[in-house]
Amino acid sequence: MFILGVTGNIGSGKSTVSDRLAHHGAVVSHSDPLAKEILQNDPEILASLAQRFGTDILNEAGILQKHILAERAFSTRDDQLFLNHLIHPEVRRITLDRIEIARSQGKSLFVVDAPLLFEAHADSITDGVLVVVAKRMFREGRVERRSSISSVDFERRDALQMPIDEKVRRADYVIDNDGTLIELLAKVDIFYKGLKL
Repeated sequence: MFILGVTGNIGSGKSTVSDRLAHHGAVVSHSDPLAKEILQNDPEILASLAQRFGTDILNEAGILQKHILAERAFSTRDDQLFLNHLIHPEVRRITLDRIEIARSQGKSLFVVDAPLLFEAHADSITDGVLVVVAKRMFREGRVERRSSISSVDFERRDALQMPIDEKVRRADYVIDNDGTLIELLAKVDIFYKGLKL
């Protein structure tokens, strides 16, 4: 089984790439939703977050108010590192479990979709890394269309990620996503055929 890491900076379209690989039969583990699930359900992590970022990140029912946490956790690199050190080990553990299940089922391709793949050192569990790149104007436009993140929040989150040039330097494969969705899907199809799994 080939384990492929897929990453890119905010708005690059990496999840679309991963979903297209799933269309070809890959098992995909999306790290962002997994991290959010862990945040919502792990009482020890919630307690650590409340201690660091304030008890008002939880509502009266003790449920995490993600928008408040995001505003505070993405304000500085130290705050982001604190959050990442809490979450990444658990995301890695669950991802490794998912890899073993896919391997036992005889799957040929497993995709680890992670915006912070290199930052979390998750590239160490992959056989290769695909970086999806796009010019800033395309990335910002995509983020604006799909979520309520302001341009200020986009700027702040983008600045906290590893520069795309460094991701490309570390990549085994690169897909450019400055075109249309149809063009991107065609590139992913060609990439998948090239893996010869």
